[in-house]
Amino acid sequence: MCRLKQAVGISLFLVASHLAWADPATISPVPSLPATTRGQTVTIQGSNLPSQDVVVYLRTGREKPGDKGYRVDPVVSGDGTSLSFKLPVDQFDTGRYLVYVAVDSTELPVPGELTVLPDDAAKLKVDAIYPSTALRSDDDDGYDFDISGTDLGQAPNDNLLEVVGAGVQRIGTPEECAEYVKTKIFKKPCLHYDTGMETRRLVVKGFQPAGFAEPVQFRVLVNGRPSEVYQVTFSRITPAELRGLATLLSLIIGAIVLALVWKGIGIYTIGDQRYGPAAAFFLDKQTNSYSLSKFQLLAWTAVAVFGYIFAFLCRILMQWDFHFPDIPSGWPTLLGISAGTTVAAVGITVNHGSKGAGPVSPAISDFISSGGLVASDRFQFFVWTLVGCAGFLGLILSHDPSSLKDLPDVPSGFLYLMGISSAGYLGGKVVRAPGPLVAELLVVAAVPGTGQSPARMTIGIKGENLSQRALVSVDADVLRCDQYAIKPVKLQDLAVDSSFCTEIELTLTDASAYLEGTHTLTLTNKDGQMASSTFPVDSLMIDPNQHFAAGGQPTTVEVTGKNFADGISAQWTDPAGKVGDLTTNDVKKISDTILNLTLTPGSAGQGKLMVISAIKLRAKADVSVS
Repeated sequence: MCRLKQAVGISLFLVASHLAWADPATISPVPSLPATTRGQTVTIQGSNLPSQDVVVYLRTGREKPGDKGYRVDPVVSGDGTSLSFKLPVDQFDTGRYLVYVAVDSTELPVPGELTVLPDDAAKLKVDAIYPSTALRSDDDDGYDFDISGTDLGQAPNDNLLEVVGAGVQRIGTPEECAEYVKTKIFKKPCLHYDTGMETRRLVVKGFQPAGFAEPVQFRVLVNGRPSEVYQVTFSRITPAELRGLATLLSLIIGAIVLALVWKGIGIYTIGDQRYGPAAAFFLDKQTNSYSLSKFQLLAWTAVAVFGYIFAFLCRILMQWDFHFPDIPSGWPTLLGISAGTTVAAVGITVNHGSKGAGPVSPAISDFISSGGLVASDRFQFFVWTLVGCAGFLGLILSHDPSSLKDLPDVPSGFLYLMGISSAGYLGGKVVRAPGPLVAELLVVAAVPGTGQSPARMTIGIKGENLSQRALVSVDADVLRCDQYAIKPVKLQDLAVDSSFCTEIELTLTDASAYLEGTHTLTLTNKDGQMASSTFPVDSLMIDPNQHFAAGGQPTTVEVTGKNFADGISAQWTDPAGKVGDLTTNDVKKISDTILNLTLTPGSAGQGKLMVISAIKLRAKADVSVS
């Protein structure tokens, strides 16, 4: 028993000696109490802090005698160099506090003051995240964006990036980010400051939005302080790709429409030229020219369709907004004016007469001309349509796709100008006399020249607004009055000009140059409007490179060509210069493209063959005899 008491006494002596000789607990003299808010954790640095029997008191300085303040139980680190405690959330006032750390019976004051801010005031200030719609980076495999604000962390990685609903994101270390920059493959997002922008603009590189199918909400945490929440949308497509996709979809829609009407429209032939269904959308088949009213209606419709598709794709592919774009109020009015102009133009043509047909083949100049004559009202309407369509396309395509919600609205002033332009175009159609239109042209007779008498040709012409006093041109030559004569065959009913006919007979009194080949005939009314057509419509033609076998006896040879008809005769000049006339008994039509001739080829050399139609039109060709 005595030995037990002696051992206990020795142990107590050793503990007391150790406590007397141990280093005392201290608090770091460096202020380490930033402004914070309730519910946040505060850390105090020190040394030799015991793991037990440590209490923290928070005092305002207004406590009554004996009141030690608000007591908080801290957690001491294992090495005794720091302690931390969490500020209460409820029943704890904001303001400034003095902090004391009580170790056993000793109170150690903490330098500085602890400022507890109201919850809203304590938030980290983030002004914006830019861009609000992020595109995939050209420098890496992720998305880059900037966070602008104040009092961000001193070092980039002092900031924590939190996705609302998904927690704090793992951020790459400086060493990892250096490797990511080299490989351009970011496994974690990296944070950095540009020089001079520390604590104000944080750059986030290589963020991977995998798994986020909708706009992502971010906030930044610094020392437990949260910022406001900002939303970022991650686009799955670039603006160039979106514009290309909108163009492709518009073309597909156009192709579908074209395919639906392909068989109904078919191939349209004017002269020797063939026009497909696409050109037929712009053709006025009455005049075989391009229609300005059709052009402006199709142009505005195409712009509206493309613009709406573009705005729709912007919403669903870049903005993740799955709603149809609204139609601005001005667009229905604009398209109504365009469609109304087309309908009114058709009505004026039916009741007043068409414009002049102009050249044989349709040309772009048809949009600004009437019967080959430039019309100021058509020019103004055409140019205004181009300017309007190009302007709206430019507005749509130059707009940031990430913020384009709807089509740009049509200003009321623009609608007024569009209406005035349309009214001017329609008024010009009303006040302008209708132009000539050739619907059918047929060579009735051709008389070859004999001696002093030149060749004559009579052409029957049917159509509309054919003037008895029209000027006549053939090819590039304007004929004198004594070189042609116009005989009215059928006057036009209710014509605006008493000289207008629906059928005339034109006689060319010097037609020697027109008996062979195809030529262009132009009729010009007194107001300058004209119509051109080719004649003869079914002109004879012999294929080149014909070959006959040499021989001194009559033989049957085959000749190929075009527009062969019954009643054809021919004339053969052999290589020796001997001319022989072939009657209709010597010429046999096999088909429209093949003739069999009975003739004597003669000796080897170069001969000449001429075939003559029943109305004395001719075609010539050199023939090789061997």
